[in-house]
Amino acid sequence: MTVTENQKRLVIVGATGMVGGYALRYALDHPAVELVTTIGRRKVGVSHSKLNEVLHQDFADCSALAGVLSRQDAAIFCLGTYTGSVSDVELRTITQVIQSSSHEFCARAARPRRSHS
Repeated sequence: MTVTENQKRLVIVGATGMVGGYALRYALDHPAVELVTTIGRRKVGVSHSKLNEVLHQDFADCSALAGVLSRQDAAIFCLGTYTGSVSDVELRTITQVIQSSSHEFCARAARPRRSHS
């Protein structure tokens, strides 16, 4: 087996935040990772040969991401907001959307990966 056959594809949701940013940098530097796909509301501001960015604004509807998620080996879900950065009402809404979105992401990412050749 070649190194490429052992390498994994990883999706990180919310890579522009503190936790997601650490996960992104770690994954990009790790030799076992072939490709890192980020999904977020804005660009991560990093250029790397192993990076693929997908912009997505409405995390209440993730159906458009099915194709992206089907080609991954693992998912890291870091989408969120900081307490105090938005109103209490917005924080509750975001938290509810995040909870339902994370379930959808996990379900889609858990499906067997199709060959990416």
